[in-house]
Amino acid sequence: MIHCLKLKPIGLVILSLLVFVFLAVGCHRKPTRPADLPELTPCTISVTFGGEVIEGVGIILIPEDTQINKWRAGGKTDNEGRATMITSSVFDGVVPGNYVVSFKKLDKPVGMQEPPSLIPKKYLPNQSKETITVTKEQKEYVFELEGLK
Repeated sequence: MIHCLKLKPIGLVILSLLVFVFLAVGCHRKPTRPADLPELTPCTISVTFGGEVIEGVGIILIPEDTQINKWRAGGKTDNEGRATMITSSVFDGVVPGNYVVSFKKLDKPVGMQEPPSLIPKKYLPNQSKETITVTKEQKEYVFELEGLK
């Protein structure tokens, strides 16, 4: 035999509000900052390609220093070609240091295969020779990409 819980309309409203508050508070909380995460500094990267602002470019900063290698940073350019970098996909800013910078912008997906990059291969992850030194004093960096796909 199945028993149904009967709630009056006001009880249903209160229950709905409690569930909403629980989900809203629980789902929007940032993870706790790891104790070994060094101090971060704000970092914005602007990207142009052939002199034009380019939106939707994924940027990855890979530390050259093995001591901070697990603190990779990344971002994606907005409609002004600017990306605000975040570390470990969660924490605002970048650990100061030297990085190899890679860029990737994908064409619209076709089927199950990853589409080709709209950025030349020389800027892709594992191929890029672009570097950056992030410092506490400098907050903005500009990369002017060029070349054929």
